[in-house]
Amino acid sequence: MKKIVFASALTLLVWGSVHTQSLAATTTFSDVPAKHWAATTIYDLVAKGYMQGYEDGTFKPNQTTTRGEAAVIIARTMGIDVTTDFKPSFQDVPTTHPYYRPISKLTELGVLQDGSFFYPNAQLKRSEISKMIALAYGVEVDRQNKAAFKDLSDNFWAKDYIESLADVSIVQGVTASTFEPGQYVTRAQIALLTKRGMAFKGQVEKKEVIYDFLQKDYISTVNHYQHWETKILSLVNDIRIKNDLPKLTIDPDLTQISIIKAKDMVNRNYFEHYSPFYGNPWDLATLFDYEYISFGENIARNFTSAQATVDAWMASPKHRANLLNRQYEYMGIGVEKTKNGKYYIVQHFSSK
Repeated sequence: MKKIVFASALTLLVWGSVHTQSLAATTTFSDVPAKHWAATTIYDLVAKGYMQGYEDGTFKPNQTTTRGEAAVIIARTMGIDVTTDFKPSFQDVPTTHPYYRPISKLTELGVLQDGSFFYPNAQLKRSEISKMIALAYGVEVDRQNKAAFKDLSDNFWAKDYIESLADVSIVQGVTASTFEPGQYVTRAQIALLTKRGMAFKGQVEKKEVIYDFLQKDYISTVNHYQHWETKILSLVNDIRIKNDLPKLTIDPDLTQISIIKAKDMVNRNYFEHYSPFYGNPWDLATLFDYEYISFGENIARNFTSAQATVDAWMASPKHRANLLNRQYEYMGIGVEKTKNGKYYIVQHFSSK
């Protein structure tokens, strides 16, 4: 993250209105040239209505952000309806305050902590935005983090928020070893932080990453072999139709579980239904909050095509029994390739 430039001026952004600049994609600011380090991010957020510039044609990227402004920007980027009957206890945020609705909604959602005072006009610190970002975009916070900053003591209130965000590359230190939690956040920086937060949330929603409660870390679950999944589904459903059985449907959550198991077998160098790390297949599913009534697993390795894999499963009585189980409704497929080019394939079944 760029080192923060201090500025004393404070600004007000009225919720739901854009009173200074058009949100057209062609908007340009005299103080944000194309070569500015945050230009792409700033123009993207402005075009989407998340932030705005000023009547004089500037954006003031180095101006510090207030706590109230941060609440407005975060509420906008979360895409939430700020209509609420919740009434926070903040004495300095009356119902007439221009930020009342987003602050109330974020407090209701737990992104902001209710209390006697919110200090909406106070300049926003790096420690404060870290907690807000983590809670707003659903980042799991724990104490087992790879990132560590020497200026964050073990009992510092925001240490876990900061280091958890650093682990997923949403925040960075001012230097390689320091975070400077008391420094203030500029408008350019909050634009970058909220964009990273939205991007990370998008990865979770697209099932490209998931939090592993055993490892206390996020793991990649990008489906690099969707063509295998599509082909196996087609082959299996053809077989089931011929046997007067209902077709299976791909469950993206089940596919994510299958990818985790395939990666686990490759990374821990084993080929068994029982994982030395996660336990039985149903233990793995439960760990990642997958709900089911019945659950089954087929595994294979060293086959080079979906057709060869399904043929092998059909030739094995136990694997065939899973493929032809009338009780199952859903299927997930996970494929992982080793460094020497060997494929590990996991097929999960479930009913709900």
